[in-house]
Amino acid sequence: MDFKKGDVILDYYEVLDIIGEGNFGKVYKVRALRGRYKGKIFALKVANNPYALEYMWKEAQALILFRHPNIVSLQSYLYRKDKNELYLIYEYMDFGTLKDYVEEKGTLSEEEALRVLSHIVNALEYLHSRGYIHSDLKPENIFGKKVLNTIVWKLGDFGLIRIRGEASILDVKGTVGFIAPEVFRGEIHRSSDIFSLGCVLYYMLTGKTPFEGETTLERKKKNREGLVKIPENLSDKMKNLLSKTLERDYQKRFRTAMELKEYLIKERLI
Repeated sequence: MDFKKGDVILDYYEVLDIIGEGNFGKVYKVRALRGRYKGKIFALKVANNPYALEYMWKEAQALILFRHPNIVSLQSYLYRKDKNELYLIYEYMDFGTLKDYVEEKGTLSEEEALRVLSHIVNALEYLHSRGYIHSDLKPENIFGKKVLNTIVWKLGDFGLIRIRGEASILDVKGTVGFIAPEVFRGEIHRSSDIFSLGCVLYYMLTGKTPFEGETTLERKKKNREGLVKIPENLSDKMKNLLSKTLERDYQKRFRTAMELKEYLIKERLI
């Protein structure tokens, strides 16, 4: 079911706009019409097919436990059993996605890219320390919020979140251009998030993914091989950082976001 501007959802939220469309359905900008949140703006997702429901339940169950300044917060969720519909209500991120921001600017300076990176490393450190793997890190899943005169970047979209060591056959999900090579072999580790984060950093600095190609098949082949050419026009410290995060052998990569953060501090990159 799709909603349009002016529709009222659950007799409580008025649709102001459609702000995005993810893997699991549309995301709406809504305003609460009454109660303690009257007048407040939120983002709302609706799942009403079995595919979307599976992943959004997983997201709801994980996010309701998380409280971190660099993770998009889930305000509440509601399941309508009679219609088999799940509604997720999030804080509204008024600055849009990192993808939109980079597309608008072309590329980011090293200084700005490191500032965004530090916010997402903090979010990942929180997840990794609790045994979770995000497993779908990409610019579309990083959201900005204006706070005073600055932008706070937050990690969102937890539909593919996994618990470390989860016993299941891994099917390759994620976005080509941001997937760690070992994921194509059916393995996933916390360091797989680090590789994806390296791809996001590369994207911020160049406006492209590390695995460009004419066709999806070509991009997928390059991504599976995991061979990245580091741009020459970057500082030595940035080249080293990209090389370490985009190391194709997961055992030689930073194992967790904590290890990456310690490196960033030691090298005075943040």
